[in-house]
Amino acid sequence: MELRLREDQEDVVVKIIDALRGSGFGALQAPTGWGKTVVGLFVVRELNAKPALWLEPRLATGLHVYQHAVDMGLKVIATAGREKLCLHGYSNIDFLRGVCHSCKYNRLLTLDELGDFGVFAYMDFGRLREVGEQMGICPYRLQSFLERFYGYDLVISHFGRAGKLVKSVRPKLIVIDEAHNTALPVIHRVDARALRLLLVDKLGFEEGEALGLIRNPESLRIVLRELVDTLILEAVDDNDARQIVEDLLAMLNAQIWFYDEGDEALVGLEIPSIGANVPTLFMSATLPPSLLQNAIVVRRGWSIPVRVDDRFALTIENIERRKGEIAEHIEKYLQPGTVIYTTLSRESLLGDGVVWEDELGNKAPCDYRDEVVVLKSFGRFNEGVNLDCFQRLIVLGLPLLPPNVMMRLRGRGIEEKDFVVMKTVQLIGRVIRTAERPSQMPEIVLMDRRFNTIRDELTNYEIEIIESKPQTPG
Repeated sequence: MELRLREDQEDVVVKIIDALRGSGFGALQAPTGWGKTVVGLFVVRELNAKPALWLEPRLATGLHVYQHAVDMGLKVIATAGREKLCLHGYSNIDFLRGVCHSCKYNRLLTLDELGDFGVFAYMDFGRLREVGEQMGICPYRLQSFLERFYGYDLVISHFGRAGKLVKSVRPKLIVIDEAHNTALPVIHRVDARALRLLLVDKLGFEEGEALGLIRNPESLRIVLRELVDTLILEAVDDNDARQIVEDLLAMLNAQIWFYDEGDEALVGLEIPSIGANVPTLFMSATLPPSLLQNAIVVRRGWSIPVRVDDRFALTIENIERRKGEIAEHIEKYLQPGTVIYTTLSRESLLGDGVVWEDELGNKAPCDYRDEVVVLKSFGRFNEGVNLDCFQRLIVLGLPLLPPNVMMRLRGRGIEEKDFVVMKTVQLIGRVIRTAERPSQMPEIVLMDRRFNTIRDELTNYEIEIIESKPQTPG
């Protein structure tokens, strides 16, 4: 069935094209389900900027884009990384130790061997894997060949492959979908206890040296880069060490490392970097504030009511000085059916009778929907999880990383206000999961006086501050 645009979508396509032709920059914020994907694809087709590179944070959403592109008759390839395509199921550790050199599928490919080139006009990564096996060639090598030489209208990729494809494909247009990911870094975590055992038992460090390195993550990163070959050998010889080595190798690409003492974990923040001086379209249901200034904004037509409890500013200093008073104030919110997002410095304000994230094990938060569940603002349930089973959401304190980490993010172009706004919107989005107004709206409370400083920014995401009480000393 031929895809067609609604009248409102046609107007947006024209505005985006004008912006891209005028300044090389376009931004679209529109609600989930409005049709951003189709609009973006029409922009690609109308501009005829071959090849265009479309970036997504997840392979599943890449397939969604791919199917629409096929329906529009665009020549398109949806790509994946080497690990996803490997016919042997090898991991990154295996690739780093050189298994590809002896692989029977690792051979040169010629244009003549492809035969009818037209059969490759529509290729997703599943088809790539299948065709590669039929031809007796590495699917990743086949993918790289097609990316460079086929002449696709559109190449779809995960954010993680952006740098490589910008150089090899040389796109004339880049579409960054889910662009809020440019303001919220990907978070990697490695358990510090497991890391200490690896350093001491496998790499030969003294106990004191290992602890010192873990508490000095930037030095540790430099040391680990030097020991990559040794790490790989340990993972090959010891299956127990394999997972932590995999995690460490994945984290080497993270630009910022720090030690989370409360969680006893090494944390890496990976900030997506596109690095291309070509026209770029940013799209998201929640664009970062810094991208909203010249953005085209489509409203969903209803607002999420949110209350700011501004009795206290939940700074470390205030918590130390008035902990008992603040804890007593919070206690009235600890009713069954409540989910709380907070950071380590505020966990001491919550008493007994709550279910902590670390206690969930393999269960989902909604398995405890009739209790009070406390989740970490930067933990494993901060995105990609549906929490509309809860009657109440409390965001306890501004969602910020440690001050020294925020300073380093700022040095890499992520402003604190952008970060707080996007994080707050993300957490609110865990309990509002539909494009239509829920029949039963959860109670949402932002508990920290400083949330009042982002009131105006929240309105850009149709989040309405209601019943905000006057500020009182605190």
